[in-house]
Amino acid sequence: MNSYVLLGILGSVASIISLLIAAPTIQSRAIHMLYGFLLTLVVGSSFIYNQDLEKDLAASRLSEEKLTSEIERMNSIKIGATEILKSRGYSSTTDTGVNRGFILTAFTYLEKHKNVFPESYGIAKELLIDGLQITKSSGSVSSDGYYDERKRMSDGASAMTALLKGIAGEKT
Repeated sequence: MNSYVLLGILGSVASIISLLIAAPTIQSRAIHMLYGFLLTLVVGSSFIYNQDLEKDLAASRLSEEKLTSEIERMNSIKIGATEILKSRGYSSTTDTGVNRGFILTAFTYLEKHKNVFPESYGIAKELLIDGLQITKSSGSVSSDGYYDERKRMSDGASAMTALLKGIAGEKT
């Protein structure tokens, strides 16, 4: 109930009661003073209580909006991870270029959301640079390092797939 409506209703009731108990005697005036004091106390308390309730309600609405926004953001992140997984397909590949591209796509996605997943982003960055050596190429298919590179990219793609499945809420 609006505070001003409450105040108006209580004021109207007070006017009606004062008309009913009005008498020119000292006892009547004392009752009017007591009644006025009690009415002021009740109206003031009701007004303050109503204002507190409105503040609490406004704070609850703000909290609800923040939580709803956070849920929508997390669902959006989950959907994005799912879309990246769908674009790759759920089968593994031995194609070094495809794996490298997937790893970079997944890393770019983590980088975009590094404020939500700072630890995962940091680990993925170390994995790309130090573990997978993403920028290092073995050269031709017949070279000695080709199998090693293919294995690194396959392992990296599997790790990124598992990470994205975790974000998407899928079983790994």
